[in-house]
Order: sequence, then C-alpha cells, then structure tokens
Amino acid sequence: MTTDLKFVDADGHLLEHPTKLLEFAPPELRDSIWQVRREDDGVEWLTLEDMRMEAAVMALAAAGGFDEETRVKAHSGQLGYTDLPDYCWEAKGRLAALDEDGIAQSVLYPTMLMTFQHLRTLDFAEAQCRAYNDWLSDLCVNGEGRLHGVALLPQLDPERAAKEVRRAADLPGIVGVMMRPNPAMDFKPFNNEIYDPIWTAASEVGLPIGFHPLSSADLPGAVLGLRLHRLGTSDIPVQDQDDYGADNIFFAQALGNPVDMMGAVTFMTAGGVLGRYPDLRVVFLEANGGWIVPMLERLDHHYEIYSWDVPWLKEKPSEIFRRQCYISFDPDESTMTFTARSPLVGADRIVWASDFPHPDAKYPGTTKMVADTIADLPVEDQARIAGGNAAELYGLTL
Repeated sequence: MTTDLKFVDADGHLLEHPTKLLEFAPPELRDSIWQVRREDDGVEWLTLEDMRMEAAVMALAAAGGFDEETRVKAHSGQLGYTDLPDYCWEAKGRLAALDEDGIAQSVLYPTMLMTFQHLRTLDFAEAQCRAYNDWLSDLCVNGEGRLHGVALLPQLDPERAAKEVRRAADLPGIVGVMMRPNPAMDFKPFNNEIYDPIWTAASEVGLPIGFHPLSSADLPGAVLGLRLHRLGTSDIPVQDQDDYGADNIFFAQALGNPVDMMGAVTFMTAGGVLGRYPDLRVVFLEANGGWIVPMLERLDHHYEIYSWDVPWLKEKPSEIFRRQCYISFDPDESTMTFTARSPLVGADRIVWASDFPHPDAKYPGTTKMVADTIADLPVEDQARIAGGNAAELYGLTL
C-alpha cells in the first residue's frame, strides 16, 4: 500500500440536521422547513411543508460503520434519528471520522432532501433548497478547509434551479451542484431544451454538476418506469411515504441507479449537451463504474453506424466523456484498474466515493480498500484516483 497518497472522497453524505436548517429559513417558513422533533411520548416526527411522518425509519441512512446491534436497531426503527452520531451533521464530528479513515478532504452531498420536491409547492422547494445550501455552507466554513459542499437544486423548475446555481456559486465552501440523473421534466431527456437554463448557469459560474441517483419513485426514471417500487419483498418496516415512493432498496437501487445513470451519460454525451456546453464538467456518482467502458464502446459504435440519428454529433461520445466527465467507483470495485487502463476512460477520469455514512459505506477502512484496489497502477495514476482527480473536478487544493 502506498502510504503517501492523499485521499479525497468525491461523494460523502451529510444527514440533514434535525433543527439547524430552521436557522436559515425565512421566518414565515420556520414551522414547515425540514425539522425532526421528539415529542413527549418519545416518538420523533419529521415536518416538511404540509407533511408529517415518523422519523425513526430514517436512521437506517446512517448505518454505515454501525456495529451489528446498532445496525439492527436502525433497520427496525428502534434507533431515533436525533440519536445519530454527530458526524452525520456536525463539522467537528465529521472531521474526526475523516481522520479515523485517513481521508484528507470530503465532498458532501445531501441524504433525505434528495427526495422531497415532487409533492411540494415550487415556492417551498426553492426555499428548502436555499435553507439547506446555506446550512451546508456554514458547516463547510467550519470544516478547516477539508469539508466541501454540493448544493441542492429545485430540479423540477429549471429556471429556479439555474437561479440557485448562481446563488450557490457565491456561498463559501460550495464546490458543485447536485442533480438526480432522472428525466425529471415529464420523462424529457437531458438534451431537451427545457434543461438548458441549468447547463447554462453551471457552465457560466464554473460549478461542476454531480449526477447522484436515488432508489426512489418520486421522479420519472428507471424505478418508476420499470415498476421497481412496489415489489413487497422487504422484511423490515417500510413506511408508506409518498416522497420516497419505493418499498425496497435492493431492486430499486441495484437496477434503478445504473439505468438512470446510463441515460444521463448517453444524453449528456451523445445527446449533444456537453458539445453545446464545452466548459461544463460533470461527474456520474453512486452507480458503480465498471459498466462505463462497455457503455462508451457501445455509444461509439452506434455513432459510427447510426450517425443519422445524431446529426449534431461531430466526435465520438467517448471523446466527449474524456474531455468533460468523471465516473465514480466504490472503494473495492474490481473493475477500477481495468477502467483506468482503458483508452475510453483512463485513470484521469476516475474518482472514488465512500458514501459514508450510508449503509453500504465501507467505514472504517475505506482508504485502505482504495489503495489496495489501485495498487497495480503506476504511482501517478494512483495519486490521481486517490485524490487528484476529485481535486481537479471540484476545484480543491490538495
């Protein structure tokens, strides 16, 4: 194992603090902005605009790194959301967790607020995103230069989303913006002009877009389209919560995440979006990475054989990917070195992600897994994958 590698986590997660987002909400929304409170009978309740639901089920989202007993409690709803470790939502606690795992810096994405918008009013969705992003910026400012935030967008209104991209660009500690890879606007693909305000804003302010999937049926996409959300297979409590809209994680995530991401890769490259926005940088996250080489090979083949369907395309999709895109791998993915050696992707297009503290995080021990996985690559390539690429993508200083 190379001991002098500097590790940058390209996709860690915060859980939204039970009450601190209220400090960044306008006064008229302080009864409805994201908040979790425990009542006198011991039951925790989440409030979000006009929705109220029991909150304990959400503790599962922080099960990464738990011992088996605590994990079972989280799975069964016996662990309170407000009882979760402070590394879920406090800078000091997260820095201690990074130290334990040998991570120099981490880029932080949301958790629960990845799904909330489709049942909310557009005005509320915009205000909720602003409150989250301001809270996130404040947390990162207290992160000693090691914590960096990716802003949440009101994705169901591209004009509002573009406005928030521009506002977030001026917030301290914000290094990117997040979008779900779903064709959120009535199944319209990303090369539809309806999304252009977002691409324009991100390109102009220089913030990369992190495409982050979710195993949810709240937006148009693979989970909804393939009917993966109502399978009735789970033997742990599943709260009937329309915001999330799926009764399982296994199938909805195993199939939904990569299928949505393949669609995003296809329309951002072959669909012509990145060709129209040559300064835009994007990263495809949390869908594994081993499929990207054959996917790009397939797109290149189709470009050569069926070029009449993509008359705007003047270069291979893989060439566009190598110029403007990055792909994320889990720390122990066996295909990472194969992808690093492929001329269609290369070591300079790969980042790794811990997903901490979500249930599938390999914490602690993440960086050792990364180092072991890439140990056969040249030292320069190891350094890029460990941290150099993420620093380049998000504009960080190592």
